[in-house]
Amino acid sequence: MKADFIGLDWGTTTFRAYLAAKDGSVIETRQSADGILAAAGRFEQAFDEQVGDWPSEVPVVASGMIGSRQGWIEAPYCPCPAGLSEIAGALASLTTKSGRRIVFVPGLSCSDANGVPDVIRGEETQVLGALANANGAYLLPGTHSKWLAVNGGRIDRFATYMTGEVYAALKAHTILGRLMREEGDDAEAFNAGVLRGAAAPELLLHTIFGTRTLGLFGTLAPEALPSYLSGLLIGSEIAAATRDFASKERVTILASASLAERYAKACAICGVTASVGPENAAVTGLARIARAAELLN
Repeated sequence: MKADFIGLDWGTTTFRAYLAAKDGSVIETRQSADGILAAAGRFEQAFDEQVGDWPSEVPVVASGMIGSRQGWIEAPYCPCPAGLSEIAGALASLTTKSGRRIVFVPGLSCSDANGVPDVIRGEETQVLGALANANGAYLLPGTHSKWLAVNGGRIDRFATYMTGEVYAALKAHTILGRLMREEGDDAEAFNAGVLRGAAAPELLLHTIFGTRTLGLFGTLAPEALPSYLSGLLIGSEIAAATRDFASKERVTILASASLAERYAKACAICGVTASVGPENAAVTGLARIARAAELLN
């Protein structure tokens, strides 16, 4: 298979690189912990260390936090609604010391009903790579979960939910974590948490304290509490997103296998129809953007 471009999915904590054909077929993949935090101040060195031996004549297309203000170069956000043409027309670029040109996907911005801005970097590329229908809702769970609405083949709007980060902070830095013990997932406790969170997302600041009291009174064992808290936060996220953002239409989940399975299970509990999208959506999206920008022969 002929290598036509190098795609970079370069996030906050992880560097992923794909040597790929123009249709997004992957020839080789490399991954390291050289995310933008670890590689700060030495981005070109990190790039050379990871993929410097790959063909120098092919274009390089990068998405994710590497194009943020804390990254290698800032690619200004492209406002929604935006599709392939808008994103491909807003690419930023730089030339390395060795003469290699790298282009950066801009990421997207939008505002909620109250005019408060929201942003994404990297998720738009995955959605473009997974796009099977002109309309639909996409969920990219993680530290900051993203829900995106696609209309007419363009990303119309999106919303961010800090579910993963809040979960980590509550466990590590509040009294909720004092009674917890990590001993694997507890499916029953997770289900109970999802139902509780989904029933009243507007009461989350109250219901999260139940994680402590259920432990205090012995209703949940210490090893069940992390699963309950996870379910509570995810259930609240899904209920809020489907009520205020994505409705209960079919949702496509783009995530690692374990995280996608967790969210698919929670969606089912909440009555939301969900399916898991393709694994290599990021590189497929990078290929689509590269073709739209006429970077590939």
